[in-house]
Amino acid sequence: MLMNKLMAGVRELLNLRVILSLLLLADGIMILSPVLFSYTGDIAWQDGGFTAWLQSLGFMKLLDIPRFMMGLLLVLLSLLMLTGARIAWLFSLFILLTMALMDLGLAREYSGQGYFSLALLIAAGCLWRKFPHHSLTSAGVVAISSVILLVVYSVFGTLYLGNEFQPHVTDVSSAFYFALVCMTTVGFGDIIPISTEARMFTLTVVVFGITIFTTSIVYIVGVVLRGTREIVKKRLLHMKEHYVVIGANPLAVNLYKGLKKRGLEAVVICTADQKANFPDGTISVIGDGADAATLGSANVKDARCVMAVSDSDADNTFTLLAVKQLAGEGVKTVTIVNQEENSGKMRLLHADMSFSLSQLGSEVLMKMLCGEKIDNNVMADILLAKAP
Repeated sequence: MLMNKLMAGVRELLNLRVILSLLLLADGIMILSPVLFSYTGDIAWQDGGFTAWLQSLGFMKLLDIPRFMMGLLLVLLSLLMLTGARIAWLFSLFILLTMALMDLGLAREYSGQGYFSLALLIAAGCLWRKFPHHSLTSAGVVAISSVILLVVYSVFGTLYLGNEFQPHVTDVSSAFYFALVCMTTVGFGDIIPISTEARMFTLTVVVFGITIFTTSIVYIVGVVLRGTREIVKKRLLHMKEHYVVIGANPLAVNLYKGLKKRGLEAVVICTADQKANFPDGTISVIGDGADAATLGSANVKDARCVMAVSDSDADNTFTLLAVKQLAGEGVKTVTIVNQEENSGKMRLLHADMSFSLSQLGSEVLMKMLCGEKIDNNVMADILLAKAP
């Protein structure tokens, strides 16, 4: 028993995802270390004020602030990657690419670190299958952490370069305002960078803002949509005694609305472009109504009634055959005849109800013209094709 646990522990340690995550953690610590060791000697910022202390550190090197923020974010991402979070993997690729470009192109003293980040970038790209988990929680943690670090970086950098803007930025509130304006690419123009360093810093804030905000929002929306689809699937699997409407013509839409008006559970099977025909909130299964997998997703086995009411008699025929094969005779079936010459053939399907809208209309019109009595029994006979 103990040996099995030891072997399981060894296999876990040899897991490529764990190894890559630990290497990313080491990379983040290596990025943080020079910055921390360089600027922790004098922290008596109370004497001259926060901005004066910040400027006295001699940050830029302007690369030290983004290096510190990215190293901190990389440490956080490496911990989330241990769980296989796809959002952490995605953001780590961006951080590694940025660090490699900065260290190999700008900060040559960190070239060894740049090559290490580049190697990790290639390894992470090759091991993308090791990070399959889509979690709204991890996406939210990464997105919020990234935005917070970006705000801190933007505010600190703006304060440090405050004298290189017009007008000068000398307080935290003005720096925070300018940072948000840049991050959201609004650009009111009331605060303008007037030096090369300030312009380059502003460009980094804009680029990071677009990348982080866009990636975070798109990913979170995708996770929410996937979660919504999973909820719908689970709901469908537990549905019983519901109605399944197959088709998207006006008859199908009115059938669905009539069922919902009576408080009955209904599911629609249609194609992706036909979904817009139905009201918002319609529970729909996208696919071919004659496909067994699609019918299974709509849980037709436990349905009360399946209505094949598309504009094609061939599609309705194949749909009913698939329903009977999947659900047997325990489910009621309804279909329509779009072309009168097909009515005889479609009766061979032995649907519980098969009717023709053209025949129904013509019969009712003839009875009205001839002054014949029309009541509920007569309408039922016509609808069920029992009229002479």
